[in-house]
Amino acid sequence: MQSEFLELPNHIRIAYHRVHSPISHVGVLINTGSRDESTQEQGAAHLMEHMFFKGTKKRKAFHILNRIDEVGGELNAFTTKENTFIYASFLTEYTSRAYELMADILFNSEFPEKELEKEKAVIIDEIKAYRDDPSEEIGDMFDQLVFGNHPLGSNILGTEKSVKSFTPEKIKHFLKRTYTTDQMIVCYIGNLSFEKVANEIKKQFGHVKPTERKFKREKFKNYTPQKEIHKKDNHSCHGILGNIAYSVTHKNRIAFYMLNNLLGGPSLNSRLNMHIREKYGYTYYLESNYTPFDDTGLWWIYFATDFKNFHKTRKLIYRELRDLRNKSLGMIQMEKLKKQVKGQLALANENYSHLLNVMARSYLIFNKFESLESTYKKIDKVTASQILECANNVFSEDRISELLFESK
Repeated sequence: MQSEFLELPNHIRIAYHRVHSPISHVGVLINTGSRDESTQEQGAAHLMEHMFFKGTKKRKAFHILNRIDEVGGELNAFTTKENTFIYASFLTEYTSRAYELMADILFNSEFPEKELEKEKAVIIDEIKAYRDDPSEEIGDMFDQLVFGNHPLGSNILGTEKSVKSFTPEKIKHFLKRTYTTDQMIVCYIGNLSFEKVANEIKKQFGHVKPTERKFKREKFKNYTPQKEIHKKDNHSCHGILGNIAYSVTHKNRIAFYMLNNLLGGPSLNSRLNMHIREKYGYTYYLESNYTPFDDTGLWWIYFATDFKNFHKTRKLIYRELRDLRNKSLGMIQMEKLKKQVKGQLALANENYSHLLNVMARSYLIFNKFESLESTYKKIDKVTASQILECANNVFSEDRISELLFESK
């Protein structure tokens, strides 16, 4: 399928991918997340994502929320450590409507104080809800354990204190500092021509004054493994163990993505699932995850079980890591792994809302969007020795941090 890329004079970039579908998917990716906040601004990126839906110079919250939904579409947004993504899906005939709405909420939001106070209360309730769920709480605490006082260790939601401190002026200051035009990608997946999409984006976004980011992200350095045990009044025990890993631009990123997939990815035949959950029945919740950032990465395994099987599960996890460090994959194992990862990527690309975000991030970081065929070639070049190197670098026991929630 056709893919195109264009930069407007104000440095907003356009990413386009054509598919044959009656549905169009549009979005704006902003290279701003919780790691771009100061200590006093914790939670600003997430709060601002909420506030984009609460009123502009010409629309109240009611009109924003109805603009796409009333024609059967969906409008949504999310915030991560590094990005904010606003996106929508709808019948193609409403593409102009969607882009006009997104430009309005991005550049004309007023952050009315009454709405801000309501949304602050909602987010504080969200923070408390996460604390009530140990599977959520342990993830946030593990980030802080690994990254310490670095911005990557901060909770995306912020703290109750920081959220309560926000005013419309403080939100606008964060917006002006971080939402610069050189950090924005406007993207489209659908069946309209590139010329028609580009003209519509130029109409809605081209008049915006060019702005440039004046700060650089603080790089994460000097990782030191940490181990903590907390006693909790829960029936189940929860644990996370992990390490820093490869950045999004590192040469070993794809090899490590494949290794993590083999260890505990989404497939039922992952090693953690087959060798622990299926073989022993110790745990239902057992997964391995890898998130690459600009300058580093985070790999972790999460597991939950009752106290009787908690440390048994932990020991079996370390056994799997040890096996992957000590034994290189054979030719047949490598071929199976490559086929599995290729298939998973192909299935993921069928979800166009997901692909929209992948495409936007690809243009943001690499200034290109690779076809599946190009990605397959990179997968084919990964060797067993690379996989072994990744295992020994990231799965080394003396480099692993642990956070355990044990029941009292």
